[in-house]
Amino acid sequence: MNHGVKLLVLILLLLKDPGTFCHEEKSRYEKIEELVMQNMHLVEPYLKAGLDGIPQDFLHNYIQNKDKKQKKTDFEMQKAKYAEQAKKMFFHAYDNYMVHAFPADELMPLSCKGRVRGLSRSRGEIDDALGRYMLTLVDTLDTLVVLKEYDKFEEAVKLVIRGLSFDTDITVNLFEVNIRVLGGLLGGHTGCLYLQSSDRLDWYSNELLILAQELADRMLPAFDTPTGLPIPKINLRHSTFGIKDNETCTACAGTLFLEFAALTRFTGNSTYESRARAALDYLYKQRVPSSDLPGSVINVNNGKWVRKDSSVGAGIDSYYEYLIKGYIMSGDETLYSMFHTQYQATRLYLKRKELMVTVHSGSPHNKVREHQDSLQAFWPGVQVLAGDIKEAQEVYDHYIKVSKRNQNTLPEAFLVDYRMYWTQYYIRPELLESTYFLYKATGDPRYIEEAARIMQAIENRCKVDCGYAGLKNVATGELEDRLDSFVLAETFKYLYMIFAEDDDIGIPIDDYVLTTEAHIVPLHIQFYSNEKVKSSRHVCDNQGVYKWSWLQSHLFEGFGENRRPDPSKVCVPEDQPVQFRSRKLTSALKAADFDFKNIDHTATLMTMGIQIEVFEDDRIQLVHNGAKAQSQQLAVEGVIFIKEMQDIAKAAANQAQNQQNAVKEVFVQSLVFGKSFTLDAGTAMFGPDLVDGASVAGQASSTFPADGCNVIINEIRGKIALIHRGGCMFVEKVRNAERGGAGGVVILDNKEGSGEGTVVAMSGDGTNDVTIPSVIVSKEDSSKLLEWYKKDPATLILELREPESVQSDGRCGS
Repeated sequence: MNHGVKLLVLILLLLKDPGTFCHEEKSRYEKIEELVMQNMHLVEPYLKAGLDGIPQDFLHNYIQNKDKKQKKTDFEMQKAKYAEQAKKMFFHAYDNYMVHAFPADELMPLSCKGRVRGLSRSRGEIDDALGRYMLTLVDTLDTLVVLKEYDKFEEAVKLVIRGLSFDTDITVNLFEVNIRVLGGLLGGHTGCLYLQSSDRLDWYSNELLILAQELADRMLPAFDTPTGLPIPKINLRHSTFGIKDNETCTACAGTLFLEFAALTRFTGNSTYESRARAALDYLYKQRVPSSDLPGSVINVNNGKWVRKDSSVGAGIDSYYEYLIKGYIMSGDETLYSMFHTQYQATRLYLKRKELMVTVHSGSPHNKVREHQDSLQAFWPGVQVLAGDIKEAQEVYDHYIKVSKRNQNTLPEAFLVDYRMYWTQYYIRPELLESTYFLYKATGDPRYIEEAARIMQAIENRCKVDCGYAGLKNVATGELEDRLDSFVLAETFKYLYMIFAEDDDIGIPIDDYVLTTEAHIVPLHIQFYSNEKVKSSRHVCDNQGVYKWSWLQSHLFEGFGENRRPDPSKVCVPEDQPVQFRSRKLTSALKAADFDFKNIDHTATLMTMGIQIEVFEDDRIQLVHNGAKAQSQQLAVEGVIFIKEMQDIAKAAANQAQNQQNAVKEVFVQSLVFGKSFTLDAGTAMFGPDLVDGASVAGQASSTFPADGCNVIINEIRGKIALIHRGGCMFVEKVRNAERGGAGGVVILDNKEGSGEGTVVAMSGDGTNDVTIPSVIVSKEDSSKLLEWYKKDPATLILELREPESVQSDGRCGS
């Protein structure tokens, strides 16, 4: 075959698939010949016509665009090399930890041995993070998932399950054990659940979650203070016994919500979330009224500020992070309001051009120190979540200048003129964390370059035979025998996620929120409300630059699949309420438009985890299994579609819905297990009646207290509250649920003789002031409902409605 024909075939194949030869540098002609033989049927007509058979405009466009395509490909190839290097660096640290240190908490990379609390030389309070609980392995579990190292992850999970124990007489820092160990176990559990949806880890039965709950139970007594703020340390065996500490930092008490709220949603035990949320609320209440700023250290007994310096750095940093991320995870708009109030205060008092300074919270125009610490470098990432891309870039550029002045390493503390204040560098992740969020938000290749420079500095300056060692002195390069667990949990994780393409990341990362230790928490564990939120940050500035939140653009209406919002959809008048839409409210395919003979429609249903069964008489049955959906978002859409089909079937059956029924119905739908069933329910003689097709639906939620006889302290807004019978009148329970914002109530009967099919009517007290519907289910049905709630506390959906007396032939089943 002559070269002219080879060139013809090359161009033809490029026309068919422009990426065919983008990565080919070797054996080009041999590859062409092989493809010619494989694709002869495609090129034979053109072979007869020769080069003249190819349109000239195509040849011209091909020549003009070839260099551009090659340039884009070079960038992608370079990113892939960086991602591979980041993974290689991770395993240099991880493998050395497993060989030389495991099961010790940390690796000492210069000594090539493990650091064991009580046996290794004490470093003072730094060692309060250590508790003989396999710290580095636990902290690293979900990094293995992100790196798509599923087999190594499974091995690590088994090691943790077999060997982890918290029954040790060691006092640990509550903040550190929460973000690293509790967060690590929950991240590992989340990874296990994700892999189980892909038919892996079929042996796993919530063992990591059980360990997480055991640890949290050991931590809970720390909250038993007059203010509800936790003391800063606990003894793993004896809890708070003998611990006299009564002062804690703002971040220490305010960085518990994501982990404890996730644990509540995984287990159904509301205590965890309510205690962490109460601490967060108390800190916000204690902010200085004149500035809306918090101090940095507070007394847990009387709530008075011990230190009134205020910054976005050490001592306060992740408190702000958990307000905005807590809102993103839970959809609780109060958290957004709390964040917004204090975020505006930071912009007013702490931001001085590109600097974030430290001030006195009571006299916020007065700086109290000149240096900044490296932990502040996380702040641009928070600004991205808040929607302030432009300001995030300004602040980020300052930290990058400091890093470049110090050989691409960010010292522990530094002055305004970029000089070092504290000389150490412990391979911290904060600057890379901000790099990650800015790259996700902008797609600007410069952030790839910045991350690559930092990565290369770690490799060149910190690598040793047994891992990576921190720098005792950035200027001299003197090393320190220290490798913190956060280097594997965060630093290498962020590096990999910056460089890797979505397909190379082991989970759909946009479906998760990252804790302050970069552990993964699934967003689907809490649906969002569709209420309006006041937000003055979603506005256009004078230059027409639009501000947006990358994560919110993924979750809320109007931003498109590429998560790059159209400015016209984001720029709104100052203080105009922004309508956020729940992920659960719409489906890509409407049930009213569905045609089971349409191939595109059936393909769409398959992506949602819906299978279609067609009977001989043309009746169809739809079976939904959320675990088989292509993503959690599509699984939610599958629930919506099934619900719409059920509504259509109900209407088609021509049920008489104009008469009040003595018996109602609770429709139960599990997103995780793809199952649904109905329970008969008794009505209430108070509140609105569910007639004429009226219904109310929402996520199921237990209450604290369980009998609902006092103020319900856990979050139930928009949910269907499950309340146990007894202790007070039915109407009192429903009133308390209504005050908590519940959309409806299911009373769980516990009376003997209340079997299946036996329902009662609930009496009131003569005052008709209840505005939400409520029903009661029998003892037997209550047990069934609670069993399913225990299995699926995060996504169990309940609908209170009139019963369906007639089944449609075209019914939808699950």
